[in-house]
Amino acid sequence: MSAQAPSRKAAKSGFRPEIQVLRAIAVGVVVVYHLWPGRLPGGFIGVDVFFVISGYLITAHLLRSSMRPGGLSLFSFWGNRARRLLPLASVVLIVSVGLVLAFLPQSEWRANLRNIIAAALYVENWSLASSSVNYLEQDQQAVISQHFWSLSAEEQFYIVWPLLLLLAVFVARRTHGGVGRRSTFDPADARLATRIRLFGLAAIGSVFVLSLLASLWLTHAEPGLAYFATTTRAWEFAAGGLLAFVPHAGFETGPPRRALVVRTAAAWVSVVLIFGSAFLITDTTPFPGTAAVVPVLGTCLFLWAGNVPGPLSPAAISRIRPLTYLGDISYGIYLWHWPLIIVAPFVLDSQLDTFGRLAVIALTIGLAAISKIAIEDPFRFGAMWRVTVRRSFYPAAVGMLAVTALTGSVIVGMDQSSAAAARQQAAMPAPSIAATTAPETPLTPLVTDRKQDFGVMYDCFDMAGKQPLSCEYGTPDSEFSIAIAGDSHAAHLIPAVKSLVEQRGWRLTTYVGMSCDDGLRDSCAGSPDWLGSIAAGDYDLVLYSAFRNSATPADDRVAYVAALRDAGVPLVLIADVPFNPAVSQECVDNSGGSAAVAASCATSPTDALGVFPDIVTDISTELGIPLVDLTSNFCDDSGCKVVLGNVVVYQDTPGSHLTNTLSTMLAAPLGEALDAMRVTPTSR
Repeated sequence: MSAQAPSRKAAKSGFRPEIQVLRAIAVGVVVVYHLWPGRLPGGFIGVDVFFVISGYLITAHLLRSSMRPGGLSLFSFWGNRARRLLPLASVVLIVSVGLVLAFLPQSEWRANLRNIIAAALYVENWSLASSSVNYLEQDQQAVISQHFWSLSAEEQFYIVWPLLLLLAVFVARRTHGGVGRRSTFDPADARLATRIRLFGLAAIGSVFVLSLLASLWLTHAEPGLAYFATTTRAWEFAAGGLLAFVPHAGFETGPPRRALVVRTAAAWVSVVLIFGSAFLITDTTPFPGTAAVVPVLGTCLFLWAGNVPGPLSPAAISRIRPLTYLGDISYGIYLWHWPLIIVAPFVLDSQLDTFGRLAVIALTIGLAAISKIAIEDPFRFGAMWRVTVRRSFYPAAVGMLAVTALTGSVIVGMDQSSAAAARQQAAMPAPSIAATTAPETPLTPLVTDRKQDFGVMYDCFDMAGKQPLSCEYGTPDSEFSIAIAGDSHAAHLIPAVKSLVEQRGWRLTTYVGMSCDDGLRDSCAGSPDWLGSIAAGDYDLVLYSAFRNSATPADDRVAYVAALRDAGVPLVLIADVPFNPAVSQECVDNSGGSAAVAASCATSPTDALGVFPDIVTDISTELGIPLVDLTSNFCDDSGCKVVLGNVVVYQDTPGSHLTNTLSTMLAAPLGEALDAMRVTPTSR
């Protein structure tokens, strides 16, 4: 049999073995990147490869459907997609709920369950896009459904794309005149067929241009949002879609020798572009932006070259059955690998070593193979689900309902537990910093709620550093007014200061924001107006604090505080709280909510205070500005506590933000310290 015979057969049947190879490569680089990110730093480009493949195959399918007498059936297309993709996705999400509850710490439950619902509704990419620009979630651990962001983008593509082509077909027919106005397509009408292709090409070309421009702009302006947003990824689908308009792309029709040479060369260039991207692009590369053009172009070249015959072609590996089989089960591999990577360290109680990573790969392939036989193929090809279009949607609808109902019920149960704990705590005397642990009383906040216990801290805290925000609390016409300035570690003191001013009838104004430990820098939303506002506010007292491990250069923070002092602002600095390393927070999380167990969790003074020395204390010494140091409320000779009494001290790690509950308890010691300095009305 000649070398060209198999490819002619493949072309005739519609099977593209080289596409299965491309899928295997794409999922392979993604999995390797997730397990060995240092070895393949740009492996995430495998997702971009998938986007182009989807754009090409779906557009080609929709074009063919548009040219048939019956035309394009939207619900038939959507039903086929739902039957193909959603049953296995629902199973993986249901299993993920179980893995979260069984193995992940309770503090991670809410974020993971919330994102599982987003994944079930195929808006996970927008959920992650929102988190990426949310300052409060910058230290959030990766969630178990994070990989569903790309599937969400694809599902959104599958919804919009046929509508776009249907609109193009409609316009083509309406402007064609005569027979073109009929609801069915006449295969003999070559002029109408050409017109449909031209209008479709124009529609997809417009999406390509507009989305690429949006990607270039947003990658520079808001890279986190750009990475996940459908609008900045649509051009990748469109790139594959445009390729579908190229006649005979990827199929052998007995080309002359020169064409074979060109296509072979294109195939090799595509391999270089794809693997070069995987090795040379890193997490620090602005992406998608211009960098994504390289793997997208490489994928388009590979698809255009097709299954080029000959031993010198990269497509020759398409005859290696194990490789094409990985392409066959690539969807399952992609779905299963990430949940396993997330839970494995918790199951093993250690980070994955080489053997553990290889075990994850083996288990992933095994689950994908079983899923192909037991879930994917029965729903995709089973006559029961294909007999009517309506029935095609049943498995998807049931799966999505099951995921959302299960996950939602767990979240409701958590909410009820939180409310019960709040009622129990409200019935007890107000907590005190010096309180001892009551072993039978629940922790406050519950471990499941610690990340959300921030009260009023961020009411006027611009998360994106783009718009200055300020809040006022207390008595509006008070004769004694104070302000607080700084970054998030000034913001987490607001509950304490707010409680103090409400007790004493004072007025509080906030000037806190991202990077505002230096209120003169552009990344602080209030810069440079806040300096003038604070100086002109005629405040009786201005408090300043900042994170000890801030990325802001120390000299810049000193310059800002000096500028406030030189403007005549009556300053008092507040030393930052002890640093909260991951091991200490894990101790609290692993307590299972037991106050008796969590009470033993502590950080050594060296780790809490010495690893990152407090710059605020240094500024006080350098500039001669009074300092309030509340460290003794957290630390003693045995270490620095992460649970005081029954109160969880920190929301997070390594951000080391106080919980609202603990911050409010600091009102008394803060007031006592300020009184001792004789800077308050009661102490003058």
